[in-house]
Amino acid sequence: MRYSPFLTFPDAAQEAAVWIRELSELLSCEQRVAYEVLSITLHAVRDRLSVDDNAKVGNDLPSLLRGLYFEAWDPMKSHEHDDLRDLPASLRAALPHSVSADPNVFSKIERLFEDRLRHKRPTKLNVALKLCVATCETSDSVGEASKI
Repeated sequence: MRYSPFLTFPDAAQEAAVWIRELSELLSCEQRVAYEVLSITLHAVRDRLSVDDNAKVGNDLPSLLRGLYFEAWDPMKSHEHDDLRDLPASLRAALPHSVSADPNVFSKIERLFEDRLRHKRPTKLNVALKLCVATCETSDSVGEASKI
């Protein structure tokens, strides 16, 4: 994991607060809801990745968000291979209804990660979020076609 000797705890807290505030603005929700969305999203992805991929994802997150990502994680229960197939449906079911009702919720979450981690190499987190966006877009276009 990366170590930054110049990052103090207040700096790390401020950096995490920026992420929460930005997600709150993207989702047009309260910051406590944005925190819940971020936590649910990170845990849902984490629980479907291998130990190796989790280490790579966690390494790119800011300090406090890395702690949130690994909170209550049991690496012994991790998959040996990534399994993201049910992620979009289970994530939508786990998110607060006020947020999950937004058809663009996944693209907004993805935008936060793309903006904040744009200088990092892509990880399975990016793949997982893109899968959620693509699945949502596909189901929306199928839903629109069935209305015709």
